[in-house]
Amino acid sequence: MTTATLGLPRRWRLPGWGLCLTAALIAELIFFTLTTRHFAGGGSGMLTLSEQFAPTGVLSLGLAMVILTGSIDLSVAANASLAAVVAGIALDHGAGTAIAVLVAIAVGTCVGLFNGFAIAILGIDSLLVTLATQFIVTSIATSAAGQSPPGTLKPFPTAFQSLGQGALIGIPSALLIFLVLALATIAVVNYTSFGRSIVLIGYNRRAADYSGIGSRSTLIGVFTVSGALAGVAGVLFAAYYNSAVPENAAVLLLPAITAVVLGGVDIFGGRGRIGEVILAVLLLGYLSQGMLLAGESSLAVTMVTGLVLIGALVLKISLERNRRELWAARIRQLQGPIARWGRPG
Repeated sequence: MTTATLGLPRRWRLPGWGLCLTAALIAELIFFTLTTRHFAGGGSGMLTLSEQFAPTGVLSLGLAMVILTGSIDLSVAANASLAAVVAGIALDHGAGTAIAVLVAIAVGTCVGLFNGFAIAILGIDSLLVTLATQFIVTSIATSAAGQSPPGTLKPFPTAFQSLGQGALIGIPSALLIFLVLALATIAVVNYTSFGRSIVLIGYNRRAADYSGIGSRSTLIGVFTVSGALAGVAGVLFAAYYNSAVPENAAVLLLPAITAVVLGGVDIFGGRGRIGEVILAVLLLGYLSQGMLLAGESSLAVTMVTGLVLIGALVLKISLERNRRELWAARIRQLQGPIARWGRPG
């Protein structure tokens, strides 16, 4: 007697972790729709809420690529803060929206390039480099913003605000930008030599060096991309809140790291799927917004985010351990028949 299975091609089947995240996301949306007023809003409410966590999602994409290499970037939120301040200053000095956005992304890219150079060329550990960069960039952003940060005295132009608050065919602009960047990240990681190099470096740096992969150039590229995406996140953050207060964007780091870990990316590198990180961004984003709409404080949301991070790590480690034990048991079961088959008759 055989067990029936879904006749879907293997490449279209959701991995186990992705299926768990999808089920949790659906259950969460149903729960908040039934228990919290104004959450669903006929579907438009959910779309509007996505504007608030789109910057976190963009940060998570770059951070996921960095963690896939076995590194870490603690400066992404500070980098986003600096980009937001730079965009605001440019707008206050009469620059157009396009120029302000390009300058902000360029600043974020330069910070990422600096991180990549210090890590890949100078050989300093990514944790130490990006921690130092976080302090440096935060100080620069706070000093540049001054006592009256951009946007607090004079609102930003409508065209700039539309990046974080506008909509196209009923879909928030910020969500569209996040989804486009997410699809681009999936394409890069899954279907390019650069993406394969990222995964191989995280899986085994020495093997990557022996295989002729330019580990240094790949690491510089990864941190540069992470910096550019931090610049985009800073623009979306400033556009949504119509201000560029550096301290506000600093809170993006914990949710971004949590989304990457919850999305199944191995913290030691080499394994992970960007698609599952996207699911984790949606799961965490709607969890935080649902709690806020239910009357919970931002401190409670931060505490829950931390608990989710710890829970995700514990669950992933347990699942990996169980999978290794299962494979070891299967190998032991096969050793007996193989040994008997190999004996001379």
